[in-house]
This record gives sequence, C-alpha cells and structure tokens, in this order.
Amino acid sequence: MPLSWDTEHERNAKELLYRCMEELQATKAALYLEGPEGDFNLATSYGFGRRDSVPESLVLGHPLMDWVRRRRTAPAYLNDLQEFPSLHTHLESAGTSRLLTIPLTVANRFVGLVDVRDKSRKALFGPEDITIAKSIRQELEQFLADSGAYGTAASAQEEPAPAIAADTPRASPTLPHRWVIEELAGLVRSLARLPDVAVAALTLTDGGSTRVLALRTTPLDQQHREALATHQTRALLGSGVRMPPAERWGWDEQPSGGSQTRQEEIRTAVLLSGPPVWVALSLVTPTGTTSGDAVFATALHHLELATALRNYRRAARNLAHVLLEPGETAYPNLRQHSQTTSEIAQRFAVALRLSSDEEELITVAAYLHDVGMRELDYTRVYRMDRPGEPERRLYQRHPVVGARIVEAAEFPGDLAGAIRHHHERWDGTGYPQRLAGAMIPLPSRIIHLAEVYDVLTSPSSYRRAVTRDAAADAIRAEAGRQFDPELIPVLLEVVRA
Repeated sequence: MPLSWDTEHERNAKELLYRCMEELQATKAALYLEGPEGDFNLATSYGFGRRDSVPESLVLGHPLMDWVRRRRTAPAYLNDLQEFPSLHTHLESAGTSRLLTIPLTVANRFVGLVDVRDKSRKALFGPEDITIAKSIRQELEQFLADSGAYGTAASAQEEPAPAIAADTPRASPTLPHRWVIEELAGLVRSLARLPDVAVAALTLTDGGSTRVLALRTTPLDQQHREALATHQTRALLGSGVRMPPAERWGWDEQPSGGSQTRQEEIRTAVLLSGPPVWVALSLVTPTGTTSGDAVFATALHHLELATALRNYRRAARNLAHVLLEPGETAYPNLRQHSQTTSEIAQRFAVALRLSSDEEELITVAAYLHDVGMRELDYTRVYRMDRPGEPERRLYQRHPVVGARIVEAAEFPGDLAGAIRHHHERWDGTGYPQRLAGAMIPLPSRIIHLAEVYDVLTSPSSYRRAVTRDAAADAIRAEAGRQFDPELIPVLLEVVRA
C-alpha cells in the first residue's frame, strides 16, 4: 500500500470499486496498488467469499501481472481460460472463470490494477465493457492522483474538438450507466416503428470500436450500410472523436416492426459527445419527412432523464453511507456486514428480474437495514455473542428505529417498510409486527435471507463462520419457518454465481 494511505483513502477507494462492479455488472472485484517495496498489495475487494483465494499481493511474474503487462496497460477481458492457461489456477481458486482487468497509471507510471470477475447472469465480458472500463480507469486514476500517493496525474494534450453544427443536439460529456444505454435502445425500438421511419440506427463509439443497433423494416444491403456509416462518421467526426476503420464496426441489425420501406434520406444527431463515449442516432426516412426533429428531441430528453436518474441513485447511495456512519463515528463491522448484505440483495433483485426502481430500493434498504443500531448502544449490543434479555429487547428495537430514521427521506418506494420488517419470519414469529408469509414485504424477505447468509459465512461475524455448503443447509432447514421457501433457491444460485 502507498505510504500516505489512510482509512479515508481506503473508504473512498472501496466506494469507487463498488461503483466499478455496479457499472460492469460484475460479481467480484479487487483493487491492487503498488507498495513502497514495488510489489502490488490488495487495497480492497468486494464479492470474494471467505473460502475464495484472493492473493494479498502480486509480484512480477504472477500470471495476473503478466496478463496485464501483455495487454500494454489497456483494459482487457478473458472469457475462455484456454486463451491464457497460466491464469487458470488464479481464477479457479476463487471459483471464477471470466476476468476483466483495468490497469491504473499515474504520471506515466503503472501503479495498480482492478481485477474484475464474472458478470451477473453468467454473461460474457465484451467490447462494450472496455468502453466502461476506460471511463472507470480515468476516475480511479484521478482519485489516486488527488490522494497524493503517486504524484500528479499526467494530463494528455488533446486537440480542441471541432464545433458541432447548431442544429445537432448534444448532451454533457459523461458516460451513462449500462442501463441508460439499454433504456435509450428501448426508446429507439419504439421510435423505429413510427410511420415515417424506415431505419433507426443507434451508434456507440469510444474511438477504438463502434457498435451499431440498426432497427429496420426491410434488410439493409451493403450500399445502404455504407451510406449510413458514412453519414454517422461525418456527424461524429464533427463532435471530436476519431472514428475507427470499417473493420472495427459491429452491426446488430434487427426488424423494427414498422411499415415504412422508403429509404431515401438520412439524418443523424449526436446525442452524447464524449470523451469517453459518443452516442449518435440516425433516421432513414422518405424524402421531405419533418418528424426527425421531434424524434431526436425525444431521444435526447430521454437520455438526459436517464443520466439524471443515474446521478440521483448514486447520490442516494452516498447518502446511505452517511446515514450508516454519522459524523466521525466508525463502525467497521456494521459497515462490512451492511455492504455485503447490500451486494447479495442487489444480485438477488437482478436474478428475480425486478424493475430497476425495485432493484435500487432493495440495494439501498439492504445497506441501511441495520442503520437503527447507530441510535442504540451499538458497542454493547451489536453482534454480542451471548446477549441477555435487556440487550435482546434493545437489539429488537433497531428495525423500528431504522425505519424512523429513513422515513422522512422521501425515497421512492417503501424504504422504511423494507427496513422495518427485515426481521419478520415467514411463520409469523418474527418482529416487530409478527407479519407472516406474503404479508412481509418482498424487499424485507430478500434482505433477511441476504443478511443471515452473510452472518453465517463472514469471518467477522459474531459467530463462528461456516462453509457455504453448511450455510446453505442451515438456510434450507428453515424454509417455511424463518424464510420464504420460494426465495431460498434464488439466494443459493446468487451466492454461487
């Protein structure tokens, strides 16, 4: 670790690492930083279990260091161990098989790396993840430079971007979260079915590669593709990006379900102007069609709203950290338990395919499920090995106290209810209201399972940690009594991922 590293730096690094996992939809990640002796030490990690083998340090010659250096300090991913067999043992020891690495450089010096593992839903890493990784790298490198641990970040001299035509919409240069792009793609699918639209093409580029989603009423021939690519290239070049050659363009062509077949006129608008990423929308319509302006304005407004929502959610999570540990008080066990419970609950929500709003509510509520402990006698009660009756009664107040703390926050959804009922039991013998079965809010049932799993398996728990298999057996034994029996298989799948 750097000599100047302290608990504040570690806390900020952990928040950035969690955001890295969130944006890459990964299940595990570790941050390594160069220490005074030249080796690379584990600064912080997320998602790795007690039985996972995560090296405390990496030295020159370690296969992970070899992999990073062979990629010339650029983000890179690995989905097939046969591509780099020497990493097999390193990945297998943590029960993973897919890897993405983000090297970190400050003042032209290689100072660290992020080791990211296994996307959720067993998805493969792809080129779109490299675009996200580059943005994450910039943020982490700036953080390391600001910390003073490795000097000042090198500032690349870039040519000023040419001006964009006045009638070309643009947004602020910020990388949207993956779900922002997905939401925009969903909107474009709807717009592509408008009566005047023959083709709607959504294009994403970082200057190194380009991805195009083309929604059309009839298949595009090579001539139409080339014309569309030429028009998009012209518009994107005007926004300051150096476009990659044709062989680095990826096309995903799908039927739109629309009825217009006349492909006569192309209009393109740059919706997002980077760096690190540029997004453009092209419409192919009959000559003289006037609906393009309204379509572009709608798409740009949707992107702005989605980006604002992403920023709001990030702010809500930062506020959750403040609520959990007010002022200068630090509760390391509470923080670690809350973070792990939140990570499991978030993956739980994804596995259940809940809406993004429900997923966000569950993620934040799981992080704050024990926030009521801050108002109680935390040091005496929290994780007490053998509590007496007074301590038990005091402890059982924390869900109600926690709900009271957050209920004035006006968080979308019933955040207070999710926290208030996370100790209810399926058979109705829990607290504080002895709710039973489906009367217990779904977020509360998810949080209850997630936190019990962490308590059973965490080495920092108040009880002796057990293996994952033993924890799974203990939880199955309580199906229909303590836990919703239908949710248990989902939990076990989530923690195996």
